[in-house]
Amino acid sequence: MTTSERCELCHQASLEPVYRAAGTARDLTVHLCRHCGLLQSLPRIDRAPRRGATASGAADWGNIRYGKGFRTAEAIAALRRHADLSTPVKLLDVGSNRGSFARQFLTVAPNASILAVEPDKRVAHSVDELAGVELICARIEDVSLADESFDIVHSCHTIEHLAYPGRVLAEHWRVLKPGGLLVLDAPSTALLESEDVVEEWFIDKHLYHFSARTLMRMVSVAGFEIIETPAPGDRENLLLLAVKTGLSAQALAPDPREVCEAEARITTYGRNRAANLAALTAVATEIARLSTGRIVIWGAGRLFDALITSGGLSPSLLAGLIDAHLGAYLPERHGLAVQPPQAIGEILPDVVVVMSRTFADEITRTVRQLAPNAQILTYGEMIGRARLQVAA
Repeated sequence: MTTSERCELCHQASLEPVYRAAGTARDLTVHLCRHCGLLQSLPRIDRAPRRGATASGAADWGNIRYGKGFRTAEAIAALRRHADLSTPVKLLDVGSNRGSFARQFLTVAPNASILAVEPDKRVAHSVDELAGVELICARIEDVSLADESFDIVHSCHTIEHLAYPGRVLAEHWRVLKPGGLLVLDAPSTALLESEDVVEEWFIDKHLYHFSARTLMRMVSVAGFEIIETPAPGDRENLLLLAVKTGLSAQALAPDPREVCEAEARITTYGRNRAANLAALTAVATEIARLSTGRIVIWGAGRLFDALITSGGLSPSLLAGLIDAHLGAYLPERHGLAVQPPQAIGEILPDVVVVMSRTFADEITRTVRQLAPNAQILTYGEMIGRARLQVAA
């Protein structure tokens, strides 16, 4: 049954509930627009109180605020392909977080000036020591900026949080100079098709869930011409570049193919996640059988949480928990101290279980250097075996 709410992209009253996220703390339901295919969570939460940091595998994951740094190199590489960064450009950094983008951008654009906008007081002032950077500690929706005052707007993993992203994109268009560049990055619904997904992807802090098609249409409607589309091989992120052109008042045409693809992704995701959650018990059993040796898990995030809470693995079986990044923000997980990679040299593990999807290959290479005699098991390999075992 559709709701009276209107879609943020096409503004049609054609939103239908299609998915209820597991463990939602904000009572959100994912809706599909039957006109344009955009997935969006309702109700639109504009001013929710900030919650504590959690690495849960359920929908309440969030507020750790460290992931944007992983996207900096790609954004700067894209800008270097389309802009002369030797000139004194003026950049608006939307959701500047801990300043990773601003810091790296200034190394390739030393004549640039940056206005950083970040509402989270816990991290916003990380840019205070950077020359050429001015900080506004506020939500981008609350900031008043002059027309045509920036050469570049950079927005990384922010648009999906906004209650009304179309309005914010229109503001980005307004503050850019003619021919100015928009660098936009967001999570991709392509990950919903992954066979090994086990964590809840529709998390509470994300109100919009973009495919490449729906994100590009929203950017185009705001008056931009896309000059670099998201990389088709990246199933986790949608990075695009667009240039400010003329506004278009045309109504958005229906997109039945996008609607069908969104439905298929939701179905695939629900089926695969259920199968993988059921298989986690077998993964935990495989790990437990190795308990005569010293077992270390590398990766303290969402997959690890699911292994404990859904798979039933006892943390007492582990000799250590390693994470190269998360320990700075969550020092303890399920009663285990989160230790840096160097700790492997002290633990001397017999087995290292790599609980990471994106960085599994990188972690595996590092483990071989730090613990050359350890047996390495990866989440992807283990969940694949477990699913076959459950299906047999």
